[in-house]
Amino acid sequence: MKLKERIKNGEYEEMLPTESVLTQEFNTSRNTIRRAILMLKEEGLVYSVKGRGVLILETIADDRWDFDAGGFNGLEAIEQANQMETETKVLCLKKIIIDEKLQGKVPFTTGEILYQVERLRILNGDPLMLDISYFRFDQVPILTKSIAEKSIYQYLKDQDVHIAAAKRRFLVTKADEKDMEYLDLGTNNCVGVMENLVFNDMGRLFEYTQSRFVPDRFSLTYFAQNADL
Repeated sequence: MKLKERIKNGEYEEMLPTESVLTQEFNTSRNTIRRAILMLKEEGLVYSVKGRGVLILETIADDRWDFDAGGFNGLEAIEQANQMETETKVLCLKKIIIDEKLQGKVPFTTGEILYQVERLRILNGDPLMLDISYFRFDQVPILTKSIAEKSIYQYLKDQDVHIAAAKRRFLVTKADEKDMEYLDLGTNNCVGVMENLVFNDMGRLFEYTQSRFVPDRFSLTYFAQNADL
């Protein structure tokens, strides 16, 4: 995003130019500029003040990678926000039936058929995130290694499956054997965990994912703006 690059390079001072100026500057439509500004707001780079315009927030130095806690795009959002190279390795993809033992670990009932997918996320060459996901088979009837290596959400969108909402919980837990085998933990003996429950537009849970990550390499962010300004 060229507008984002210009902000980070300090080409604008306290405020963004008006929409009209940006439209001419980037030779694009007003709607495109508005969408770009909305994305910048969601990333916490700018905010709007009534009667003044779009202000640029002061940049805070941090060498960790931002992970938008309120977004839906997962690894794609991390890649775009931090301008990094990413790779996904599928460690496991199989169809399973929930038994009593597994029911205590995932929010599905005994007897349900699910896809279990385990993916290692490699960022700029370092294995830093392990996603362990479960998808309801009746909601995602076809799931291949090729799809899992790219973007499952993009595949679902192409199949007209609409993601409506997600509930998330963040915690830190002791690293297990799989974490230590696959993640570049360094001296860490723990991992950050984001639990993600995703619902379709009928209000039905169709995905549960644990994203287990190296804790000192990520910054989980959520941008809030005072509605009174």
